[in-house]
Amino acid sequence: MKLKTSLVAILLVISSSAFAQWFSARINVVVLPGQVAAEVINPFHHPVICKGQVFGQISRGPVYTTYFLEQFLPLGTNRYAYVQTTPNTPFVGGWANIFCRFAL
Repeated sequence: MKLKTSLVAILLVISSSAFAQWFSARINVVVLPGQVAAEVINPFHHPVICKGQVFGQISRGPVYTTYFLEQFLPLGTNRYAYVQTTPNTPFVGGWANIFCRFAL
Protein backbone atom coordinates (compact mmCIF):
# COMPACT_ATOMS: atom_id res chain seq x y z
CA MET A 1 0.00 0.00 0.00
CA LYS A 2 2.83 2.36 0.87
CA LEU A 3 4.51 1.66 -2.48
CA LYS A 4 1.30 2.45 -4.41
CA THR A 5 0.87 5.72 -2.52
CA SER A 6 4.47 6.69 -3.23
CA LEU A 7 4.12 5.90 -6.94
CA VAL A 8 0.92 7.94 -7.21
CA ALA A 9 2.58 10.87 -5.45
CA ILE A 10 5.59 10.72 -7.80
CA LEU A 11 3.35 10.58 -10.87
CA LEU A 12 1.36 13.59 -9.64
CA VAL A 13 4.52 15.60 -9.10
CA ILE A 14 5.88 14.70 -12.53
CA SER A 15 2.62 15.42 -14.36
CA SER A 16 1.99 18.71 -12.54
CA SER A 17 5.51 19.91 -13.30
CA ALA A 18 4.65 19.74 -17.00
CA PHE A 19 2.49 22.82 -16.47
CA ALA A 20 5.50 24.70 -15.08
CA GLN A 21 7.66 24.10 -18.17
CA TRP A 22 8.35 26.94 -20.62
CA PHE A 23 7.57 26.35 -24.30
CA SER A 24 7.99 28.41 -27.47
CA ALA A 25 5.01 30.68 -28.06
CA ARG A 26 2.98 31.03 -31.23
CA ILE A 27 4.00 34.44 -32.58
CA ASN A 28 3.59 36.67 -35.62
CA VAL A 29 6.28 39.28 -36.33
CA VAL A 30 5.66 42.32 -38.55
CA VAL A 31 8.59 44.52 -39.63
CA LEU A 32 7.79 48.12 -40.58
CA PRO A 33 10.35 50.90 -41.22
CA GLY A 34 9.83 52.43 -37.77
CA GLN A 35 8.64 49.47 -35.73
CA VAL A 36 8.93 45.71 -35.22
CA ALA A 37 5.76 44.26 -33.70
CA ALA A 38 5.51 40.74 -32.27
CA GLU A 39 2.06 39.31 -31.54
CA VAL A 40 1.76 36.49 -29.00
CA ILE A 41 -1.34 34.30 -29.34
CA ASN A 42 -2.83 31.95 -26.72
CA PRO A 43 -4.67 29.18 -28.63
CA PHE A 44 -4.99 26.94 -25.54
CA HIS A 45 -7.95 26.30 -23.25
CA HIS A 46 -5.86 27.46 -20.27
CA PRO A 47 -4.39 30.86 -19.44
CA VAL A 48 -0.65 31.26 -20.04
CA ILE A 49 2.09 33.53 -18.74
CA CYS A 50 4.64 34.72 -21.31
CA LYS A 51 8.03 36.38 -21.36
CA GLY A 52 10.27 37.28 -24.24
CA GLN A 53 12.37 39.62 -26.27
CA VAL A 54 11.75 41.45 -29.57
CA PHE A 55 14.63 42.38 -31.87
CA GLY A 56 14.87 44.83 -34.75
CA GLN A 57 17.93 45.33 -36.94
CA ILE A 58 18.39 48.78 -38.47
CA SER A 59 19.89 49.50 -41.87
CA ARG A 60 23.28 50.49 -40.42
CA GLY A 61 23.69 47.12 -38.67
CA PRO A 62 22.96 47.50 -34.92
CA VAL A 63 20.11 45.55 -33.34
CA TYR A 64 17.57 47.25 -31.05
CA THR A 65 15.74 45.13 -28.53
CA THR A 66 13.02 45.23 -25.89
CA TYR A 67 12.11 42.71 -23.19
CA PHE A 68 8.90 41.90 -21.37
CA LEU A 69 8.24 39.65 -18.39
CA GLU A 70 5.21 37.89 -16.89
CA GLN A 71 2.46 38.87 -19.33
CA PHE A 72 -0.79 37.05 -18.48
CA LEU A 73 -2.84 35.86 -21.47
CA PRO A 74 -6.32 34.46 -20.77
CA LEU A 75 -7.91 31.84 -23.00
CA GLY A 76 -7.94 32.83 -26.68
CA THR A 77 -6.33 36.27 -26.31
CA ASN A 78 -3.23 37.95 -27.70
CA ARG A 79 -0.68 40.59 -26.71
CA TYR A 80 1.78 42.74 -28.64
CA ALA A 81 5.40 43.67 -27.93
CA TYR A 82 7.15 46.42 -29.88
CA VAL A 83 10.59 47.81 -30.57
CA GLN A 84 10.73 51.22 -32.27
CA THR A 85 13.25 53.43 -34.06
CA THR A 86 13.40 56.87 -35.67
CA PRO A 87 12.62 57.57 -39.35
CA ASN A 88 16.32 58.22 -40.06
CA THR A 89 17.29 54.63 -39.12
CA PRO A 90 14.65 52.25 -40.54
CA PHE A 91 14.40 48.60 -39.61
CA VAL A 92 15.45 46.07 -42.27
CA GLY A 93 14.69 42.93 -40.24
CA GLY A 94 13.14 41.75 -37.02
CA TRP A 95 12.44 38.65 -34.95
CA ALA A 96 11.27 37.60 -31.49
CA ASN A 97 12.03 34.94 -28.89
CA ILE A 98 8.95 34.46 -26.72
CA PHE A 99 8.26 31.65 -24.27
CA CYS A 100 5.12 30.82 -22.30
CA ARG A 101 4.00 28.49 -19.55
CA PHE A 102 0.58 27.48 -18.34
CA ALA A 103 -0.72 29.53 -15.42
CA LEU A 104 -1.77 27.30 -12.55
